[in-house]
Amino acid sequence: MLTVEELGTIKADIQRDPNKAELAIFEAMWSEHCSYKSSKRWFHHFNTEAPYLALGIGEGAGLIDLGEGLLVGLGLESHNHPSAISPYDGASTSVGGIIRDILSQGCRPIAILDSIRFGNLDSQHSQHLFENVVRGISFYGNCCGIPTVGGEVEFASAFEENCLVNAMCIGVVKKDKFVRSIAEKPGNFFVLYGALTGKDGIHGVSFASKDLNDKSEQDRPAVQIGDPLMEKILIDTTLDIIEKELLEGLQDLGGGGLSCAVTEMCSRGQTGAIIRLEDVPLREPSMKPWEILVSESQERMLAVVSPENLDKVCKVLERYDLMYSVIGEVTDNSHFIGFFKGNKVVELPINLVVEGFPEPERIQEEPYYVKIQSKYEQNPDLNLREEIEKLLSSPNIGDKAWVYQQYDQHVQTQTVVDAGSDSAVLRLDNGKHIALSLDCNSFMVYLDSYNGTANSAAEAMRNLVSVGAKPLAIVDCLNFGNPEKPDSYWQFVESVKGLGQFSNDFQIPIVGGNVSFYNESNIGGKTDRINPAPTIGMLGIIENYQKIIPNHFQKEKNIVILIGQNDGNLNGSEYLRYNHNILAGKISPYDFDSERIAIKIIETLNENSYISSCHDVSNGGAIVSLIEMTFQKNIGIKLDAKFLASEEISLEKFLFAETPARYFIEIDSSKMEDVEKILKGQIPYTVIGETTLEPIIAFENFLTLEIGKMKQKWKNAIPRFMEE
Repeated sequence: MLTVEELGTIKADIQRDPNKAELAIFEAMWSEHCSYKSSKRWFHHFNTEAPYLALGIGEGAGLIDLGEGLLVGLGLESHNHPSAISPYDGASTSVGGIIRDILSQGCRPIAILDSIRFGNLDSQHSQHLFENVVRGISFYGNCCGIPTVGGEVEFASAFEENCLVNAMCIGVVKKDKFVRSIAEKPGNFFVLYGALTGKDGIHGVSFASKDLNDKSEQDRPAVQIGDPLMEKILIDTTLDIIEKELLEGLQDLGGGGLSCAVTEMCSRGQTGAIIRLEDVPLREPSMKPWEILVSESQERMLAVVSPENLDKVCKVLERYDLMYSVIGEVTDNSHFIGFFKGNKVVELPINLVVEGFPEPERIQEEPYYVKIQSKYEQNPDLNLREEIEKLLSSPNIGDKAWVYQQYDQHVQTQTVVDAGSDSAVLRLDNGKHIALSLDCNSFMVYLDSYNGTANSAAEAMRNLVSVGAKPLAIVDCLNFGNPEKPDSYWQFVESVKGLGQFSNDFQIPIVGGNVSFYNESNIGGKTDRINPAPTIGMLGIIENYQKIIPNHFQKEKNIVILIGQNDGNLNGSEYLRYNHNILAGKISPYDFDSERIAIKIIETLNENSYISSCHDVSNGGAIVSLIEMTFQKNIGIKLDAKFLASEEISLEKFLFAETPARYFIEIDSSKMEDVEKILKGQIPYTVIGETTLEPIIAFENFLTLEIGKMKQKWKNAIPRFMEE
């Protein structure tokens, strides 16, 4: 809803009371979801420039120039509130929406990744959300013929009422074919095509800009209904039109519907628009003008077409049997004017609609818990086997195969490394390969929003480096609570600063993204807020496919080395959280120098073909990463006695701490001398042991873990109620 101040601003500017249709436009466009009114003031912290950046923040997708006339587009969006109310439709339309964002720049979609978060799986409510969100994602992507190649899943009680569903899409377009989401030449036509406009999705962005409560079920009509088969036709049609170079501009109809698409394109082009609402093809003929303006019905695109190309565009649309209509024209008066059956129902300045909102005053206050110290002390009676087995049974650590096996990962035959590895890898038509990762550790961000976010971005980067990729671009989806609450706003601002610091340190541009606020609820008198979850999507390039690094042990009698220094900090670790129910204390700080040096070492070793396999250390600590490296080929490891006898750090801290900037590498023993010449004096490292064909992880004489049993614990971490 509009505030009193916002309503006063509108009246003062247009010198009258806005009518219902105009109020609906402002309510949509000045919502947090569309306006970024509480967030955009902080984006100056981001690095948004790079010599290879073809299109940055502000449109449907960021575009990266990979050379040889090829651009890669990437975007990341949230659909949290809709998924909490209607998980299947909310999740499926999250995929549909981000596909169309990529498409609006002319990109052919080639891959989807998803980041999803739920409450603990002993809750039937969370089970219901989890199962139906996964079904919605898989159904939509599979029907569209776009592979879902990676992502992440996280479970915590903080997401019980407010699940998070973030979808990322990657696409490709020839450099001379990409399209802008802009309307800059008066006299051009607006052509609306795709699905019919209905009442689903009305007030969608307004619904996403308020807390969930006991009455939120009444907002179910605000959730859009998706049709992936229509989306597939829409994709094919749009790519055909783009290939023929018939468009002057293109934008999908997402949040805010027609009102958003028209005003944003005109704002970028410094133009105006006249729209005839009676010409919009309707699913329900009784729709009122304001409903037509803000409907968020899916599978619709708005094209800007020159008079000389209009007939050609219409013929393509007719050939694909797609509904379309010429609904208006671009003007030079900088106003959005709407007619309905001859009556003027809207007349508003474009700049007022898009940029004219008064910035709300927001207060920051550090949350009380940030200064609470962890009371955990080293366990003198550590039962290592029990602790490891319990940790592998955590749903946040365990096998996510139930999720990604429902996704078609190979439908376009470009997937080289798929879900389950550090990063997905895709082969492009020009022979180059790209790597994709999607990450966030919400527990670390909860404890320290600045360092937790910077380290989450570093983790996304390490996933790319672990497969041999060079990081090129970031997209983000910043999921937070109510910005009107000082502690929640503090989390957001600190997180933005942390991500900004990372992007500037590594000179990796942030090319697009989304902010999702109000992810908290007051249901049954109980107030819940999500862990702050700034999801980081990252794209990397692999110039030489022969340098792709596997994440699993390759053969026996190879040397395993841990690169990087363990600081022994258990705070924020899954080990303390899941095994010992402790989430408190200061986490490991983000360390640019350590990350930079480790990356350079991995790159140097890979360039010289010294690395047989590589896996970064992250969630679960060194022991989980090490065990995961044994699973694919059942190749075990015998740990070195010298390492186990070290008194520099306890075995508990060594195995379970999630200190950043660390990697396991597997090296052929014949190359060890050359490898150590590179490592010595450059970075701390520890020789862990030697691989073996025995399917075991052997801690000398005091503990032997059987890979088969460990794998079973890992596989059973996600309860099998889903298969019933």
